[in-house]
Amino acid sequence: MSLFGKIRQRASRLGVLLWLVNHGFSLSLAVHTGTALGAGVLFYSAWVTGGVYSPLMAWLLILPVTPFYVLHRRAGFLWMWLVLAMQLVMAVSNQLAWIEPFETGMAHVPSSFLTYSLVTCVLIVVPLMYDRLYRQALEESRKHQRELEIQREELEHTSLMREHFIATVSHELRTPMNAILGFNALLLSRVQDKPEALKVLKHTRQSADHLMTVINDILDYSQLQTGQLVIQPETFELRSVAERAFELFKPRIDSTGLNYRLVLDEHLPVWVTTDRHRLMQVLVNLLGNALKFTHQGSVELRVDWANPGVVFSVQDTGIGIAKERQDQIFKRFAQAENDTQALYGGNGLGLAISQKVAHLLGGEIGFESEPGQGSRFWLRLPLTAAPAPAKSAEQQQLPLQSAETAWTFLVADDHPLNRLLLKNVLQNAWPQSTVFEAVDGQNTLDVLYQNPVDLVFMDMVMPVMDGIEATALIRQNAAKRIAHVPVFGLTANVNSLDLGRFKAAGLNDVMLKPFEPVELCHRVESLLLARGGVS
Repeated sequence: MSLFGKIRQRASRLGVLLWLVNHGFSLSLAVHTGTALGAGVLFYSAWVTGGVYSPLMAWLLILPVTPFYVLHRRAGFLWMWLVLAMQLVMAVSNQLAWIEPFETGMAHVPSSFLTYSLVTCVLIVVPLMYDRLYRQALEESRKHQRELEIQREELEHTSLMREHFIATVSHELRTPMNAILGFNALLLSRVQDKPEALKVLKHTRQSADHLMTVINDILDYSQLQTGQLVIQPETFELRSVAERAFELFKPRIDSTGLNYRLVLDEHLPVWVTTDRHRLMQVLVNLLGNALKFTHQGSVELRVDWANPGVVFSVQDTGIGIAKERQDQIFKRFAQAENDTQALYGGNGLGLAISQKVAHLLGGEIGFESEPGQGSRFWLRLPLTAAPAPAKSAEQQQLPLQSAETAWTFLVADDHPLNRLLLKNVLQNAWPQSTVFEAVDGQNTLDVLYQNPVDLVFMDMVMPVMDGIEATALIRQNAAKRIAHVPVFGLTANVNSLDLGRFKAAGLNDVMLKPFEPVELCHRVESLLLARGGVS
């Protein structure tokens, strides 16, 4: 077969390979096969046209280009070494006179033309194939990006639904708990002379407090996960917070025989500034865990001055924590043993929340434990002495200045038990007072139009018209008597965005349900006295 015929045959094979690739043939196999065919054509053409003296040798240099760009670098370098080997073989053949001397003539015109044309086509095909691969990769990337975008939207929707669900469940749980704890407090104040009834009510209060702890733990963990939990610093007496946390568990200790003690360093600062509620939450978690896992011996709460900073530690002689479980103890839903929840109860969130709260307070938390010998959990906070605030929380224990004043209150709440509870709290504090009731925001406005009111208690979530809209309409009212009436928000909704909208509508103050009756009455009196004094 002539040179022209052999070149044409190999060219037709390359064309077949391109067709096969477009119809799904293996790209890697096609590139290597095509490159091998091209190498054969060029090597043969150069051999019969002078070996290393043939200008066709230069075209061997393009052979590694296709594997390099279309496949990968390793394939390109492999063909580079094969081309170098072919050039070496050609040079040795010329040196040994194995190749006949090159003779020019018309017979070589067709083969030279076809060779140049084929090489030119290869130079065009390579970028086209590279561009095709790039477009395929780009389309796959865009498709993957669209899938990720859809997944992101689904996750955001799921997250929003979860937050809405948790907020709804929290509200629905807090609302009846407000009545349970409130009426329990009222009954406790009336049965001080009846030991048996007092004992039953204290047990009821402990169970209700435990249930509130579970509710708050779930809500707090959700807020920590979404970054919605914020620290609210205030100045308070350090010793009183430690004593209050300690005293919370005293009723539980009476029947256990445990040595339960509180040790306060005499060098502790009197006043400090941090989030009092969150500090109390961590101390209660640590004490509750220590008492839950300690059946005999002692539980001790120590508060030491670290100069600077304060170290809170809870030491117990309980069951301790196994070594292999200690690195899991601060993870959510994690407890020391698999059967811990069945034996001792708990939801496995307390320590996870305590760790995150400790970090938010700028401190750290840790522990030491020996199985069977007990544990010591500690919390270190960067607290320093602070000046005493203008008004101490202890003043809330003083009698109300306006206890004999005949105030007129309006309680707006869609739950009758909540209205009944607040009415009892108000009339216990101000026996001469009058309490109107409203079941929604529109009803609240109707009562305000018909009666002069000294202060409105406004729930947030109500039918017909919610508390946010009702408060805004009160502030926009043309009648000064209505527009300037103090509005005290009382809600079980703890969502920070909703609370922000509630306050922005025009509240004078706000408390969350369940509320502390004594604190509520003192804050209400402050609003009333600031408005116009005792009448």
